[in-house]
Amino acid sequence: MIKNIDVGKDFFVDLVNRDENQGDGQFTAKQFRKKYLSQMDNQEFWINPKNTIVLDFKNVEVLGPSFANEAFAYFTKYAKPEIIKKVIKIVNISKVKMSTIDVELNRSYDRK
Repeated sequence: MIKNIDVGKDFFVDLVNRDENQGDGQFTAKQFRKKYLSQMDNQEFWINPKNTIVLDFKNVEVLGPSFANEAFAYFTKYAKPEIIKKVIKIVNISKVKMSTIDVELNRSYDRK
């Protein structure tokens, strides 16, 4: 099953808060992960992932590293960054925003 989400329209345009303790505590990475990626939050899913989610960033204006870390690098406890990027496909994203995600994915995975 493939799910498509327009992140900027369906969630928020500024992706900067890790959790309720950062910034204004709204539209957090934890909320995002629970709302859209919760089915991926277990080891069994990552053994043989069958579902793909496509996140469209065309309406996202800002992506902060702490958001990227909590929303995406969180899954490095289950899978390598390249596998995560195959399952969570991100489209219409700038090179800078994608670089932010890549840095957080690789940094988190390397620390394990």
